[in-house]
Amino acid sequence: METLMTAPDIIHASLTVTRDYDFPPERVFAAWASAQAKRQWFGADSDGFEIEEYKLDFRPGGAERCHGRKPGGGTFTNDGVYHYIIENEKIVFTYYMTIDGAPYSVSMTIIELKPHGTGTRLTLTEDNAFLTGVDENAGRTEGWGWGLGRLDDALKEERLS
Repeated sequence: METLMTAPDIIHASLTVTRDYDFPPERVFAAWASAQAKRQWFGADSDGFEIEEYKLDFRPGGAERCHGRKPGGGTFTNDGVYHYIIENEKIVFTYYMTIDGAPYSVSMTIIELKPHGTGTRLTLTEDNAFLTGVDENAGRTEGWGWGLGRLDDALKEERLS
């Protein structure tokens, strides 16, 4: 008789990251909406990451895919779908992540852009289901902080196309 393996528990967690940018909502939104611009800050080869594939179809029902190698080896894949977009204000998407081909997480992310002084306040709220049985929310929060910092750097350096 075959022994059945049990799947790990699914860990549910939420996070919120807020970041202020010295640029108007239109400029910050454009950095999410353009495949060329988003690849420069989100899907860029940096800090040991190597991106092998990046695609973005930014519209409700459109998909995003980022596949590559992590620092020190191993692969990752983010496959996302955009569900709701209000230009210059809101973006709602879900994504499925794998690490070395194994299921890692499923997430729903909401990006809200609001005028803040002469710039923009971005609030990212994410609900996560970690499929590994391990609470990875602190690492995910740190990852979004890193990514949103890269967005800020790219906006300041005016290198987004």
